[in-house]
Amino acid sequence: MSYRSRVGLGGAAIALFAMGPVGWAAANERLVIEPFPRSSIVQQVVEESVDHGVVIGSIRRINNQLRAEREVRTTGELIRVTLEIPAGHDSTEAFLHAKRQVLAQPHRMLYFCEGRECGSSSLWANQVLGFARLYGPEDNQAYVSMRLDDEPQRFISLYAITRGNRQVFLHIDQFTPDQPVTEALYPTPATLVKVLRADGAIDLPNADMTDPDSEATRTWLDLLNRALRTDMRMRVAVHGVQAPAFVQALVDRGIRDQRLEVGEPSPEVGIRISTL
Repeated sequence: MSYRSRVGLGGAAIALFAMGPVGWAAANERLVIEPFPRSSIVQQVVEESVDHGVVIGSIRRINNQLRAEREVRTTGELIRVTLEIPAGHDSTEAFLHAKRQVLAQPHRMLYFCEGRECGSSSLWANQVLGFARLYGPEDNQAYVSMRLDDEPQRFISLYAITRGNRQVFLHIDQFTPDQPVTEALYPTPATLVKVLRADGAIDLPNADMTDPDSEATRTWLDLLNRALRTDMRMRVAVHGVQAPAFVQALVDRGIRDQRLEVGEPSPEVGIRISTL
């Protein structure tokens, strides 16, 4: 297994379960996300022991080939489900319905983009997600990728789009590696900013100020430092037993202490960041 930058994507389906509106039962046996109310499945695909890349960074086309800034590539089971959302509901509503279910579980946020910052909708639809009907105006798209750290480990990617004809689709990729991915994975600074704006808080696993020189702790401090410099108006509270030391480390990196506040003394392990 590997965690790579700027690599190609691929993989072929070995089982196509359904096309057209069908019931949820077949997919619900394996998926960890409940469907949007009254949505219908327009595509289900299962690939077993497939070499798959989970996109956790920006995408673009180079020399007529798709390139991802970052991806996690290994072999495992890939389940793909595309839902059509009933009229009267928009893609944001469907996206949040699924995303909140993942956030409620032990997870690590990896990548989040919205609108034109996601890049070409055609690339997402045709080359990343493999379903042309997901193509639509780039202003109307959103993508998020997270790792669930339960047993078994899973990667969940969500893509929502409102097409030009006002059809709304939510696509779910659930990838279960044959062997757990053990590489350290972190979000981009831009993703940290977007998550804090959208969700109000984020957990920083393995941030341990009893060992401030550890790779995980230094990486989280550097990422948050860069995120706060991206949005100079953002103020945050740092929660956890080790919050005072974490705040001081950010001040030492040049973040003004007026933008930082020591919050609750929980969690006992790790750090939680919330917006003020």
